[in-house]
Amino acid sequence: MRRKLLIALVLLSLGALSYAAESGELPMTIVRAEQKTRDRVVAWVNDTPIYQQDPYFEVAVRAGDKILEAEYEPSSAWETLPEFWKPGVQVQGRVRGHSLFLKRPNAVETRFVILKRTPVSAFRKQ
Repeated sequence: MRRKLLIALVLLSLGALSYAAESGELPMTIVRAEQKTRDRVVAWVNDTPIYQQDPYFEVAVRAGDKILEAEYEPSSAWETLPEFWKPGVQVQGRVRGHSLFLKRPNAVETRFVILKRTPVSAFRKQ
C-alpha cells in the first residue's frame, strides 16, 4: 500500500514539474507575424454562395528550442497586430496546454491557439 502511494506521489510531482516548466512566462522571439484572411460562407442565393472575408492573425515564435506556430481570430475586423511585432523582436509570453499567450505593449495578453510545435533545427530546414 505504501509503495503504491509513493509511486503515485512521484508521478504526480513529475507531472506538476513538467506543467510548471511550460506554463511560466518566457521571453520569446517572433519569427513571423502576419494578418491573413479566410473566406466564410454567409448566405446562399440561388445555389450560389456569398462569401465574407474574416481576418485572423498567424504568428510563429521561438520559445526555447521549439518554434510554436499559432493563430488568433480577432473579435472585431478593426483589430490589428502590434506594429513592432516583426521578425527578431523579443516579447513576453507563456504556454499553457494548446494556448500561447503573448503580451501586447499595453501588457494585455492575447490568446493564440497553437497549431504546430516544431524543433528549431527542423524549422530552419523548411
